[in-house]
Amino acid sequence: MKTKKILSMLLATTMLLTVAMGLVGCKKNTETVKTDTVETDTGLKKDDDQHLKLVFIEPETLDPNEAQDSSSFTVLNAIHEGLARVKVVDGKDTIEPAGAESWDISEDGLTWTFHLRDYKWSDGVAVTAQHYVDSFRRLLDKDNAFAYAYFAYEIKGAEAFNMGTGKAEDVGVVAKDEKTLVITLVRPTPYFEKKLEFKAFLPIRLDVIEKGGENWKVDPTKQVYCGPYIIKEWVRDNSMTYEKNPTYWDAENVFIKTVVMNDIPEFSTQAQLFESQQLDVTGARQEYVKKWQDDAKAGKFQYAEGDIPTTWYLGFNQKGGPSGLMTNKKIRLAMSLAFDRQDYIDTLMNRFTPAYGWVPKALQAGKEEFREVSKEPLKDLASEYGNNPEKLQELFKEGLKELGKDASDLSKIKLKYITSGTDSASKQANEWWQQQFKKNLGIELVVEVLGNYTLYSQAKNDMKWDAVMGGWGADFDDPINFLDMFASDNDNNSVKFSNEEYSKIVKDLDNELDPETRLKQYQRLEEILVRDEVAFAPLYYSDTRRFLQNYVQDFMYPTFGAIYEWRWAYTSGRK
Repeated sequence: MKTKKILSMLLATTMLLTVAMGLVGCKKNTETVKTDTVETDTGLKKDDDQHLKLVFIEPETLDPNEAQDSSSFTVLNAIHEGLARVKVVDGKDTIEPAGAESWDISEDGLTWTFHLRDYKWSDGVAVTAQHYVDSFRRLLDKDNAFAYAYFAYEIKGAEAFNMGTGKAEDVGVVAKDEKTLVITLVRPTPYFEKKLEFKAFLPIRLDVIEKGGENWKVDPTKQVYCGPYIIKEWVRDNSMTYEKNPTYWDAENVFIKTVVMNDIPEFSTQAQLFESQQLDVTGARQEYVKKWQDDAKAGKFQYAEGDIPTTWYLGFNQKGGPSGLMTNKKIRLAMSLAFDRQDYIDTLMNRFTPAYGWVPKALQAGKEEFREVSKEPLKDLASEYGNNPEKLQELFKEGLKELGKDASDLSKIKLKYITSGTDSASKQANEWWQQQFKKNLGIELVVEVLGNYTLYSQAKNDMKWDAVMGGWGADFDDPINFLDMFASDNDNNSVKFSNEEYSKIVKDLDNELDPETRLKQYQRLEEILVRDEVAFAPLYYSDTRRFLQNYVQDFMYPTFGAIYEWRWAYTSGRK
């Protein structure tokens, strides 16, 4: 969902829904895995003019190893082909062999041998196993400081190389020949196959990166492509146009020829364009949710809903922030309990579920959905303190006294909150936060709006805030994906949380295969995060409310990774 893969308020404003309903585990214990991608025979006649008009999704980078956000993942998914690709079948994610047409798994689960298909980059150069080796080594090179390097730690020698204690040639990713890639794991990993489509593992061309120079990662003219689409044009902060890649290995089964994305900041404008069929896909918010549900029932367009593995939260600067107050646990807890989650949803969203835990719905822990078998750690405290200003302020004052601060007049306390949203919905949300903290804690929340997303990202990375809104969407179907990111040495730990017990449990889980033990450890990690140490305040669990024009077929919303997948999409009956 979930940014690092942190979802910005900018993305929330323009998109508001992201991915589809639940994912089913895809681990294969058979010796060989092979699936051919074929067109579903629906009997529908495809339009002669195959194109899509979508809301703008702007990547932070076109560098697969560097990418951390869902927008970049979506773009990379369209322009490149990794070992595997996610295809939504009957509403569930399935792992489809892509750049690898098949793979073998050893009986002990440690050796994975991938047989690459014959496919090429857009400049005619063949994609080889060495391009994957180069990608893994570049991802793990500590000098590059890529946030998702830890994602490869199941691979033999990966962690040691990333930590500077091992060599690149000792990493268990080897090109046996041009079309055979062998990956050796250090331990059996139940969810490794679910990582195969992850964008940090895409093949790369070192020669192109070197030739492209400083601007390579943000200049589409300096890129080469091996996926179903190429970027024809990118106007920063405005639009992006894709064209079908004629050299793609399965080009005959890619039907949409052009995809045009335009920035539409105000949702009311999105709604007008969608209702007039000038926009093919959208989400819904506030009054449009019920209205469009009724329209969909009447057959006006397509609609689907469900839970997605994404949680939004209010992050607290564990380094102290500009105020110097956020190092105190009682102050953080008072803030976490000082706002009404249900009111936030009712007032601003008209959808979603209040969150009193961190791990969202739609994630499996073994055979169980984690949220169905795990109590939300913050729920009891929220009931005790909720809408009780006197009790909340006393807790806040205790924290001030522990820091040696004057607690006599809370109205003098100012905390800095940064955001990037400049549209009317974002302004309404900012006012809501200010009112909640004023009413329940008596403090002033100073909102700094950095309308330029680059400036916002820089301020966030520089920790120039006391509080910031964020979200995380799962990269694969296991709660560890929500929990290991807050280990103290993880680059995705954006609030800079550090706790010895927490980091030890995360490390111990590397070698724990028993599902029941893993579940208990996941539950303990969640307790530490949101109740015992209060790294952040969970806000709500996301869902999907997606609306598509009736003529759009096989347009997919994977649960993990990309926001959109249109590689198999087509239109039929567009007027």
